Amino acid sequence: MARLDLAYDGTDFYGYARQPGLRTVQGEIEAALAVVFHAPIETDVAGRTDAGVHARQQVVSFTAPWPVTERRVVGRLNRLVPPDLVVLSASDTDPDFHARFSAKSRTYKYRILNAPLPDPLLRRTQWHVPNELDLDSMNRAAVHLLGQHDFSSLCRRSEGRSRERTVLSAAWTRSGDLVEFSVTAVAFCHQMVRSMVALCVDVGIGKKSAAEVPAILAARNRNVASGAAPPQGLTLWSVAY
Repeated sequence: MARLDLAYDGTDFYGYARQPGLRTVQGEIEAALAVVFHAPIETDVAGRTDAGVHARQQVVSFTAPWPVTERRVVGRLNRLVPPDLVVLSASDTDPDFHARFSAKSRTYKYRILNAPLPDPLLRRTQWHVPNELDLDSMNRAAVHLLGQHDFSSLCRRSEGRSRERTVLSAAWTRSGDLVEFSVTAVAFCHQMVRSMVALCVDVGIGKKSAAEVPAILAARNRNVASGAAPPQGLTLWSVAY
């Protein structure tokens, strides 16, 4: 089994997963792999990022027709993929390695520009929130997200699939006008991180209180939460194996 680590600016991709007629990360990387290996290649992925979401470390696995080494593969792939997608590394790994199922946790970071005016140079990677944010309240809200919960209130509906997840860490920090949310979980359901961010921001601006979060989770109803924050602030930061 072979492994690639990728990074990408998700702005101009319609997400990771292949979609007919649309530009996706999977479509680009599999097209490049097919050229390098002279055969169709199908990849598995650690996390299916949505349209507009970025990755600092995305991991894919695939069956290669011959041994993969960084020297033989990385340069060739990077000459084939577009500039908003970079292959960071390539290697052969254990035969039973699977990018998704072998992962022990994923970490995402969400960045907010908390300033009166937007910055056009940061608009592709941060959400502009002009309201003053109370980080103490937001961190009190984040504490309620820790542990194992049914996150139906914070996930996009997916028929027949469990939305029970285990969050290992979740915290907000500030550096000047940059407010950042870092969250690690065994796995995430669809739009879970962006929904966490939207909920915490509502707490931070006083629309909701941190004390309401347990009841919101217990309701298992997306309508009682705060929707989803926009995708551009979100980055898949790392995957642990």
